[in-house]
Amino acid sequence: MTKKKVYKELLCLVDLARDKVDENIKSELNNNYGHVVIDEAPKDLSPMEDVVGDFLSGEKYLGGETVLCSIPISHLWSDPTYNRPDEIDYNKCAKNIRDVGGYSNNAADILSAFLRPDAKIVTTKGNHRATMRYLCGLDPTKELPISLKLHKRHASLEEMVIIESKDHNRDCSYRAPQKGDSKFKSAYYAEENWAESLYEFCKQFSIDIAGTLPESKFHLPSHSYVDRARRRYKDPIVEKFLKAFTERNCSEIIYGNTIMAGSHFLNRFGGIISQVDKKFHIDSFSDMLDFYFNRIGPMYQPMNCNASNLKQELITDATVNNSSPDNEAGVARFVFLYNDFCGRYGYELKGSANTVIPFDGSEESEWNKFKESCNPFIRTTILQFATTQFFKT
Repeated sequence: MTKKKVYKELLCLVDLARDKVDENIKSELNNNYGHVVIDEAPKDLSPMEDVVGDFLSGEKYLGGETVLCSIPISHLWSDPTYNRPDEIDYNKCAKNIRDVGGYSNNAADILSAFLRPDAKIVTTKGNHRATMRYLCGLDPTKELPISLKLHKRHASLEEMVIIESKDHNRDCSYRAPQKGDSKFKSAYYAEENWAESLYEFCKQFSIDIAGTLPESKFHLPSHSYVDRARRRYKDPIVEKFLKAFTERNCSEIIYGNTIMAGSHFLNRFGGIISQVDKKFHIDSFSDMLDFYFNRIGPMYQPMNCNASNLKQELITDATVNNSSPDNEAGVARFVFLYNDFCGRYGYELKGSANTVIPFDGSEESEWNKFKESCNPFIRTTILQFATTQFFKT
């Protein structure tokens, strides 16, 4: 299947700082540290203008070389396709300047950037450091030592982004920690296998991660939960959950805890669900999601004007139990929803007592096996989660 990657406009780091940093902070930093450069930058570096000119003329560089040079910060751009210029922590930049007492070239070390054939210089390591240099003096002509890598002269945008994002991605764990979306976006444009696999997995359900599938209908704020669910419960289970959730249009945003709890529920109680489906010729799990996420609110509104459909947060909110990696409280709430739904529509199984998923029986019953697998801190209260209505009607 052909992938259509989305490429964004470059952003100038100096322009971003001018627009986003509070005027009082800029004034304070300029007054106190505007002319304070604690240590000298490396000397005798090639001027940026000479390197760019030689590259464009083809007289000295063919592309593929790396040149250590000195570059004015006004010439530094960042690519939000894979990088994070829109997430620069300006408060952290200001704190670092105050803590050090100015700008330190030794602490900043050598930045990394790429020269594109259109003469734009795109940073892959150093957004925060370049910003700090600008804030110490507010002079965009000040220069920084940069390891400038020259793209091939006829490289396509896609080729350049792959090369740059790989360089950026190798550095991401060392500098400012990446948020989940940024980590995925960087790895995806670097064509790392795990990110491309996750992209294709989610694409079949029209689920976007980090803006990589802009025409999608659904969005996943945290990709790590899908990875974890696929490892723990395997693709067919997670696919069954996502297929039901998206086909029934339960919510445009799909939270990670919901995926974990729903997949865990299907994995543990899938045998019972299959019995119900076979006996009544239905898709009971999908129908259950549709009922609670789309229909229960309007059904009760004539009696209660404040009635609303179920929200994911009500299922996965475990309060004091939210440290459980398998979200057992959320699984138990899915048990309540499934039993309540089957009870409303008369879906009964022989020998299932008062509920389709029974709570009594031998130690080998699905409920008891689930209970025994729970974190000890929640095990004594898990039955209460599965038998208590947690939403208003």
